[in-house]
Amino acid sequence: MRPYLLIALFILGCVSQAAAQDRAGQPDIVKDPICFMLRNSADFTMYGNLGTDFYTTPSGGQARHRSNFRLEAAGSIDEQGYPADRAEFCSYGPFFPGRKLELQIRTLFPVFSCMTRIDQGEIVLRADRKIDDSGYDYYADCYE
Repeated sequence: MRPYLLIALFILGCVSQAAAQDRAGQPDIVKDPICFMLRNSADFTMYGNLGTDFYTTPSGGQARHRSNFRLEAAGSIDEQGYPADRAEFCSYGPFFPGRKLELQIRTLFPVFSCMTRIDQGEIVLRADRKIDDSGYDYYADCYE
């Protein structure tokens, strides 16, 4: 009787693992959008984009959503008097595991990229002048 118990436990384990993989294979999309603030703390304009995980289109192809941003230098105000160094973004997903989006800072090419949770508060973009004065090191407060 013992071999049958082991076989039954093995089959049960395989079925539950397959079910977990099936749930994990579904895109993480929320009913109500998750909104967050993105802020530039550098003394110059920063550009970049936010990207979701891939999803399968109705035609069977793979696609993802991307949103570009341009944030003016820290403390900047637009013509209407609103802060131009920050912007609010909202996403329904599909999120990467851990409810994360990809954040990318760009110049002519990507200079920084991370996966960040968006439900942890404001995400601050930063740039530090390199010691040899040859440019900047770019980074952001990315949340695990």
